[in-house]
Amino acid sequence: MKKLWLAFAFLLALLPLQAGAQGKPHRVVFAVTSPNESDWSLTFANIRNLKAALAPDPVEIEVVAYAPGIMMVKADSPVATQVLSLLKDGVVFVGCENAMRARHLTKEDLIPGTGTVPAGIAEVVKKEEAGWSYIKGGQ
Repeated sequence: MKKLWLAFAFLLALLPLQAGAQGKPHRVVFAVTSPNESDWSLTFANIRNLKAALAPDPVEIEVVAYAPGIMMVKADSPVATQVLSLLKDGVVFVGCENAMRARHLTKEDLIPGTGTVPAGIAEVVKKEEAGWSYIKGGQ
């Protein structure tokens, strides 16, 4: 009985090691302000590389498109297929309502699944204040 108790205690001691095997969660916000498709593609490559490098750790990623970068999340964007693929992979995309207004865009003009925020720059600041890591999308 004593051996059984010791074995049980040993297994209990290992539980924290197993629970922590995945590592700490990472939260990353990408700010995309560029109107250039090459910058958008670079951002997507960086997202894929980041997720692969941090695996198996959980990674939350939000891409904030504002200023001319709002065009990245338009439904007729040349990178719409890539955005949809990343959306399916759990990446969150949001567009800035200020940038949308300036370009006479509505929520219906965006790629399905894209959210909106009142001000893209404020969204980035709030994420950083909440402990998210910041990465500028593109070059």
